[in-house]
Amino acid sequence: MNGAAPTCDDRRPPTGTDRVAECAQRVQADAYINVQGDEPFIAPAAIDAASEALVHLSAETLAVNAYAKLHDAASVIDHNVVKVVVGEKGNALMFSRQPIPYPRGHRPNYLRQLGLYGFTRSGLDLFRRLEQGPVERVEGVEMLRLVEHGHGVRMLAVGDEGIAVDTPEDLERACAMLRSRS
Repeated sequence: MNGAAPTCDDRRPPTGTDRVAECAQRVQADAYINVQGDEPFIAPAAIDAASEALVHLSAETLAVNAYAKLHDAASVIDHNVVKVVVGEKGNALMFSRQPIPYPRGHRPNYLRQLGLYGFTRSGLDLFRRLEQGPVERVEGVEMLRLVEHGHGVRMLAVGDEGIAVDTPEDLERACAMLRSRS
């Protein structure tokens, strides 16, 4: 931790990334990795991949966000699972809690946004200064803040063998998963 101590205050920033940005004002670095607390099974290799991807971002891209292919139909319709559409150049086009893209005429590949974000210092500083847009407020997906304001979010495909823990049922599945690994 480079001698940094955990910090807390009484004011609660609206998102995890806002909290990371607040801490970044006290801990100077070239880049920051945010692993959301509801993602206890994020693989260390995925964190390493996000860190490496930060080094190679283009100037107009300010963040990296990991994703994985969804294989479970129930997850596609689960509003706790954030879906992402990735463009031809690898940047996020849209995030939603709804199944996107809509399967009109073709069966799409559904992708799950993971709670693993990487930011350049300037990207995190900008994120902190930007206002939440209407889509971010409605969806409750913080990476939409950059997309709504026209900034690139590089999506990074990673392996994902875990689950996000958003509900009591998810917690039970996570505990069972941990027991099976012991």
